[in-house]
Amino acid sequence: MFSTGPGTQPDRLADALADGPFSRALTLAIDRSGLGLDRLRDRLAAAGAAVSTTTLSYWRTGRTVPARARSRVAVRILEGVLELPPGSLTGLIERDPEPPPVPVVRWERLWGRRNAVLRVLNSFETAYRTSLVVVSLHEAVHVGPDRRLHRLEVREVLRATEDDTHIRLVTAHGVGPGSPPKLVRTRYCSPGRTETLDEEGFTVAELVLGRGLDRGETAIAEYEFEFTDDRPDFSYERRFRNAVHEHVLELHFAPGFEPRACHAYRLDSPAGPETTVAELPITQGLPAHVVSAAVTPGILGLRWHWDAP
Repeated sequence: MFSTGPGTQPDRLADALADGPFSRALTLAIDRSGLGLDRLRDRLAAAGAAVSTTTLSYWRTGRTVPARARSRVAVRILEGVLELPPGSLTGLIERDPEPPPVPVVRWERLWGRRNAVLRVLNSFETAYRTSLVVVSLHEAVHVGPDRRLHRLEVREVLRATEDDTHIRLVTAHGVGPGSPPKLVRTRYCSPGRTETLDEEGFTVAELVLGRGLDRGETAIAEYEFEFTDDRPDFSYERRFRNAVHEHVLELHFAPGFEPRACHAYRLDSPAGPETTVAELPITQGLPAHVVSAAVTPGILGLRWHWDAP
């Protein structure tokens, strides 16, 4: 049997260890121990198991389950730290169902079945699984007085769907052949492998997070592309592989060079048709913008024109 300290409720803990779920048993064991998450993290680290306080919190609340082998090693160490019988927590993990996977659509739906960029995107994904999903996305597109796209600034909140996840795949597309955008700045991440398709005007790049995330953990990544187009641009599109809580898209024009009109739209696939079309107000000195909540997989875009249609 396991030891109990003063003021604890051993019957509740014993019941949780016998019947589960894992999150309740872990919570009661931690409460009985009197150890905070910081101290537990330090004890685990001293034993060779690196687990963040965020991950420990997710395990306690049932938001995630330690399903990977590395995580289960940490749970076995936790059993010793919390003075529990060996296997008492790890045995409960087998009973707890894993959260359902986040639905992610195939690249073909977003780019079309014959797009040359599919080869590059699929080659990246053979090296690692799609295990970082976008939770929220805020981006700003800048159009210069020459009517060309100049730069794209992006800030993403990401969530890991598997343990030890650290790579995010991003793409950017120029307006015409021979003009692939350039990844020029990152923050909270660093550039990894990058490939360009000069003829098609595509750039595909890895963003490597500062540390690996366990399932359920979140991170922020910022990056910026510079466009190299040699002709005016009249639209910008963002493709979503998974449902996103919030998307904010800003469109900045050089002062005095605002277009006559700007419209937001949605596509389920490149073949269309456009749905939920809305005209955006244009005000000198202010960006046109659109805020979308509960975005489902598909394509959101803006198009604009300077001359009368």
